[in-house]
Amino acid sequence: MSHVARSNRHVVLGLADGVGGWQDQGINPGLFSHGLCRYMADATWRPEKESDLKPLNVLQKGYDQVKADKKVVAGGSTATVATAQPDGSLEVANLGDSGFLILSPGKVSYKSEPQTHAFNTPYQLSKLTPRMEAQRAIFGSGGQISESPSASDITHHNLRHGDIALFASDGLWDNLSAMEVLKIVSSVMEKQGHWKASAKAESPETAVNDDSLRALQPTRPEEADKDLAGHLAYAVMREAKLLSHDQKRDGPFAKEVHKAFPGEPYHGGKVDDICVVVCVAIQDKEGSWKPKAKL
Repeated sequence: MSHVARSNRHVVLGLADGVGGWQDQGINPGLFSHGLCRYMADATWRPEKESDLKPLNVLQKGYDQVKADKKVVAGGSTATVATAQPDGSLEVANLGDSGFLILSPGKVSYKSEPQTHAFNTPYQLSKLTPRMEAQRAIFGSGGQISESPSASDITHHNLRHGDIALFASDGLWDNLSAMEVLKIVSSVMEKQGHWKASAKAESPETAVNDDSLRALQPTRPEEADKDLAGHLAYAVMREAKLLSHDQKRDGPFAKEVHKAFPGEPYHGGKVDDICVVVCVAIQDKEGSWKPKAKL
């Protein structure tokens, strides 16, 4: 589940990925993640003060609300929340094995690291049933993992004109490496004339086609296929989806399996939910930033 909210000064992006292991407890993991995103979105509409839009504060408010929601009986989710400001700064709160990349022409400028307790056991926000809470009080965690939003990795970044910030659930990272994502994004950006091919760029500063990017205009929802951020998100999601069903190519998840369990006969991709949110940083001639985001 994902959400993008805009104000006069900020763009807030968020995604939450329900942890599938809750199905073993008879719990639909999608209820928690959908509720978390819904309440995080509510927190961004009319903030009382600017600090309310800081990623950790948005995540905390969403978590508090979903815990209070009686319709969400239990569940768990990873989460990634980011706030982009007019000066190009980006603050991110990332908890679990969802994550993000910052891509510049020809390079991966930043890659987040997943938070896990053990192999395929991510940090997660959780809500337990009263019975689970009672059992936990007597016997300990009992295998139920529950972090607070404060356990998130908080990072700060300065986006440059033409940079791409790409956020995604682990369904993407289990099937595509950072360099493979860069290759897909570069192909789209170069074909549409927004980035110049490295062979034609004199330096990283000249690798962005200013006129092409600044000519972009907001599109209506029905014209999402013409939207750059939407096009990038779809291109990356589509490739990850195809590779998740490829049994001949070992993706990142399969390689991690082999590291953790040598000799384990696991091969191919990993079928899972895939959520992608893309933000394109565009600076106008007056120096103002206009991030374009799409999920």
